[in-house]
Amino acid sequence: MKKPLLFLILLTTIFQARATDFHDSTRTNHSKILHFFTGNKYLVAPFVFYMPETNWVLGAGIKRFFNAGGDGDSLTRVSNAAIFLQFSLNDQLMFEQNYQVFTKKEKYYFVGYYGYSRFPVLYYGVGSEAKTINEEAITYELLRFDNLSYRKISKHAFAGLGWRYFKMYNVKGSGNGILENSNTLGKDGSTVSGLNISYQYDNRDNVLTTTSGNFAQIIYSFHNQLTGSSHTFQRWQIDLRKFHRPFQHRQDVLAFQTYGYFTAGDVPFNELGLLGGDMIMRGYYIGSLRDKNLLAAQAEYRWQALKRWGLVGFAGFGSVSQTIQEIRLNKLLPSYGAGLRFKINRKENVNLRVDYGFGNGQQNLYFYIAEAF
Repeated sequence: MKKPLLFLILLTTIFQARATDFHDSTRTNHSKILHFFTGNKYLVAPFVFYMPETNWVLGAGIKRFFNAGGDGDSLTRVSNAAIFLQFSLNDQLMFEQNYQVFTKKEKYYFVGYYGYSRFPVLYYGVGSEAKTINEEAITYELLRFDNLSYRKISKHAFAGLGWRYFKMYNVKGSGNGILENSNTLGKDGSTVSGLNISYQYDNRDNVLTTTSGNFAQIIYSFHNQLTGSSHTFQRWQIDLRKFHRPFQHRQDVLAFQTYGYFTAGDVPFNELGLLGGDMIMRGYYIGSLRDKNLLAAQAEYRWQALKRWGLVGFAGFGSVSQTIQEIRLNKLLPSYGAGLRFKINRKENVNLRVDYGFGNGQQNLYFYIAEAF
């Protein structure tokens, strides 16, 4: 990637971001359209970002911030909902609508997304011994729906139920590749449909850019013919996060995350634990290693260098395995890197992030909105 191109994109993004960060008193009061496109409660703009899984992505969308409990409800955190359409230089197409909504006094909490995507991706095989020399480009279309509806059961604790539906079809390999020459489940497509059951503890001060608090989530999902699934399997997701401000007179944040993804049964290849990506184990191409079980952890120091600019350093480790018992300390892979932050919306505390991560023989750039965790 050429540096002038990245600078131009950063400059354009900053210009667009500043349009969303003016105070009400500076706007033309008689223009509802101007208010809609520049208001603090909205992020509305075309966007450009880069990830190794997608190459450069062009798109447009709108993100809405609101307090479902009312403007005077200080006990309810800010909710958000977004809808976007994007197209990448790798000929990837995605439409998605996602949401995180807290009702008054956070009695209920709704989170989920639905959408369609057409993704050419790189596939390396299954297992911790998969090699990048086995790289194969595969394409498929995916219909996605995943949601959870939570009810508060005690202070900061929620119990939730939901449904997930993922239909993968039109799966095509590059011809005589590792996918077609294996017995990989799901290589001819799959329908995954099943029930989500979840427990969540969450006392974070902000769900988009957290500065303090704790988050713990466990999701159990099961899928079989009775729930409309083409494969019978179970999965558990465990996500633990802690955020701490080491200096009270500064906005710096020390953040930790441990993530586990465990499955049992006949798991199609797109439902396996995927190591890498822009969220955890940055530096690795997402899915360069995949298997039934994934365990990873990371730490991140977020230094607020200036009022709107920040620097981040991160490090982590992780591994995939066929069984939980096969996860060993001597098989854990490293992940580390650094990043730049620019606060594109100060009122809602939303950051633009640019991260560069290194892994075991891999390195990748990530250009995205919102923190990795």
